[in-house]
Amino acid sequence: MSYSIEQRDEQLLQSTADIMYTVGFEDASRHLVTVTITVSKVTTEEVTLVMPSWAPGSYKIRDFAGHQGNVEAWIVNNGVRTKAPLRWRDKASLVISTRGATAIEVTYVVYCNERTVRTNHVNRFHASIMPVATMMYVEGRTNEIHHVVLLRDAKQWPHISTALSPVSSDGRTFGALNYDVLADSPIEIGSHTVRMFNVLGVRHELALCGNHQVDADWLVAQLVTIVETEARLFEGIPYDRYVFIVWVYPGIGGGLEHGRSSVNAVDPSTLLDKAKTLDLLSLLCHEYFHLWNIKRIRPDVLGPFDYTKETLTPMLWLAEGLTSYYDDLLTYRCGFSTEREYLDILGKDHITRLMRVPGRFRMSVRDSSSLAWLKLYMQSPDANNRFPSYYLKGGVVCLLLDVYILDHTDGKRSLDDALRALWARYKENPAIGMSEQECIAIMERGCGVQFRDVLMGWLSGTEELPYDAILAHVGLTLQMNTRTAEAISFGENRAFASTSPSPFTGMMVREESGRLLVKMVEEGSPAWLAGVAVDDEIVAVDQRRVTSVALLDQYLSEPPGASHQITAQCDGRLYETQITPTSVQTWKLINVANPTTRQKELRAIWLKR
Repeated sequence: MSYSIEQRDEQLLQSTADIMYTVGFEDASRHLVTVTITVSKVTTEEVTLVMPSWAPGSYKIRDFAGHQGNVEAWIVNNGVRTKAPLRWRDKASLVISTRGATAIEVTYVVYCNERTVRTNHVNRFHASIMPVATMMYVEGRTNEIHHVVLLRDAKQWPHISTALSPVSSDGRTFGALNYDVLADSPIEIGSHTVRMFNVLGVRHELALCGNHQVDADWLVAQLVTIVETEARLFEGIPYDRYVFIVWVYPGIGGGLEHGRSSVNAVDPSTLLDKAKTLDLLSLLCHEYFHLWNIKRIRPDVLGPFDYTKETLTPMLWLAEGLTSYYDDLLTYRCGFSTEREYLDILGKDHITRLMRVPGRFRMSVRDSSSLAWLKLYMQSPDANNRFPSYYLKGGVVCLLLDVYILDHTDGKRSLDDALRALWARYKENPAIGMSEQECIAIMERGCGVQFRDVLMGWLSGTEELPYDAILAHVGLTLQMNTRTAEAISFGENRAFASTSPSPFTGMMVREESGRLLVKMVEEGSPAWLAGVAVDDEIVAVDQRRVTSVALLDQYLSEPPGASHQITAQCDGRLYETQITPTSVQTWKLINVANPTTRQKELRAIWLKR
């Protein structure tokens, strides 16, 4: 089966299609869209339409057909429409009897009221359409050109931002060379802010959506830097046009990659805080990096896709782990963070977070990848104790691999060279992905180092990773820090008070109408040893009622290191236990004492901009 997500706008201009979708928004205020699919040149007695069950890049069965309704079908002969019999072959597959007709039409509505990067959200003010969650495909005809007609009110919604290619000058008809490109091309329609800009002679678009004031020109300037920086890594860009869709709405986050676009979601508070703004820039680096790594450089089972069922692979360490390592590294290379800030991010956001995952001793990265459909996207409250995220541990493994390559080549090669070798392999044979064995072999050839056994040991094992042994090559060592009391002063540094550090109990607690409910307990932590469990309610500390997380932390920290009597409730019954909090521990990358010239040189090569 052939597979391609490559498309240039010129290929669709003035094209024709025998599969066409017409999307209407007359009930947008009720979160509904109407979809009509017209299929021409029918030569079979039956036509089967299938609604995908998952979105590539988000490994969870979502059963998009669950939001579909009012399905009707017609056969068309010489322009005459006749109601056609239909039957559901399974939960997402519709079979229409053609009765000799050469064309059919199917109409349905889709309920669109879930604002995430992988689903639809439509209301009176805008429409965010994910084609993979909206448009059924014609079984056996996915490699044909597909057209989409968007019937919106151009006065109310003046802008359409999408990687789908314009077919004509009517401003409403767009095309894809095949269904995979269609499914992979989100559509944003509304009165959002649009900025067009050129980088390296290629057209780019920022579609900035939301009701909050954001400096679009500032964001464009950062995007230019991101594009230029990542294009240098891969020695060019593989598209003729790219769309950055950025949502700024309360309570959202995350991103999803596409072949010529990305969707990036942030809370408005993100742009009011330096650290959070850095997170946004890292997210943009991450999703843009994916246009090479995973959309094109990919495991062999991830394209062509089976949209109806889980597609298992142990290689999400490559897809997401490698990308998670590079997103912060590229943020640094873009100049968005200093060297010290980048090293602190590696310590705090990568290594410290991994150290707080007991599940890293229970399951390997490769297994957590294969089980992503259940373990990452359908996590239980106990998940942290049972498996490590292939994003998090995969990223740390790639950090160590980069330093390992630098050491074994005296700084002449790095993980960059392995990436460029993978990119060259894609360009040689874009229709076929790679097996894990082939992937590692290509990476080894690219950097001239044999590391298969070492890498597979890290990816398949559950032992602690050899941080100091590897990081010493760039003059770094891992230091554990314990938070201490912090002094509070006013005026000319006049002493006022001191605050105890937040106590570490290993439990996460949420406030709910004045109640404190346990949502997670880390295995081996003080709360775990005290017998506290998920969904227990923390009622009192040392016979003092607690109704907020702040009050709980205050009581548990007075005095530091002391044991406390906890009164808790489980299933309507009170119980008491003792808990002894410890200090919060973090890990930081610091310089080794008296670094050698070689360590300094390798560090400089690793962190060269």
